[in-house]
Amino acid sequence: MNSQIAYPHWQAGVGRIYLSKRPNNLEAERAAQKIAEAAKAKSVEVIPLDPFIEDQFHVANDEKPSIMISLGGDGTLLRSRMKLGNDEIPMLGVNYGRLGALSELDASELDAYLDRIISGDFYVEERTLLETRGKTFLNEALVKCQEPGKSIKMALFLDGRRFFQTKADGLIVATPTGSSAYAFLVGGFLIEPTFKAMVVVPIAPLSWGIRPFVTEENEIVVSTGGNAVLVLDGKRELNLRKYEPLKIGFSKNRAKFIRFRPFSFSKLYHKLQSAPF
Repeated sequence: MNSQIAYPHWQAGVGRIYLSKRPNNLEAERAAQKIAEAAKAKSVEVIPLDPFIEDQFHVANDEKPSIMISLGGDGTLLRSRMKLGNDEIPMLGVNYGRLGALSELDASELDAYLDRIISGDFYVEERTLLETRGKTFLNEALVKCQEPGKSIKMALFLDGRRFFQTKADGLIVATPTGSSAYAFLVGGFLIEPTFKAMVVVPIAPLSWGIRPFVTEENEIVVSTGGNAVLVLDGKRELNLRKYEPLKIGFSKNRAKFIRFRPFSFSKLYHKLQSAPF
């Protein structure tokens, strides 16, 4: 074990694995079979989780300690987390996608760590989640026009006061984890994922003085001139009515990531620089 890891060690063991994988990926399929066989050998239950099918999914409500393993890219993990709907279950990302900013392991490392995964020999890092309308999100909330290519009128309120009003292509409110995703691509700030903060990024605002910013305020409120839609972690959630206030704040829940080593901010930055897009 690495004595320098500051995260708490998982003490509950593993009784159940929720297993998701990227579709149409032969390597991910083989990895899923390998995990299922190793789990069966240790009497650990495996429940398939398909994040790309819109159906009802219910997490078992017994006391069996559970984890989630996502075999894919960041999109697979985000979709899997939303479908699982339980922030208390630690997540492990194994990268079978492109960037893998949320992945702890590369595909080539799975064999070396598989026994530790099944045995519950790992650490758990907690990160900030944001919430709106009763739903938590790990990366970002996006407010944009329902019609592609059109901008919307919007106002943002911070600490009970109007912070700005403008017309823009959209607005991103990202977690520190999500600061390396869509928010970063449109000019937002990359911040340490363990911080408690919100990254607010207007997309192509028509007012030159409106720029991205980072805040620790407990809540922001966004209203639009209508014809807007809310997207959470890449999934369209609902249409927003004209001038309907959308409150976004910190969740009391925390995202839980399975770790075998300390998170490296510099490794993430270099991974973003060399992203194979």
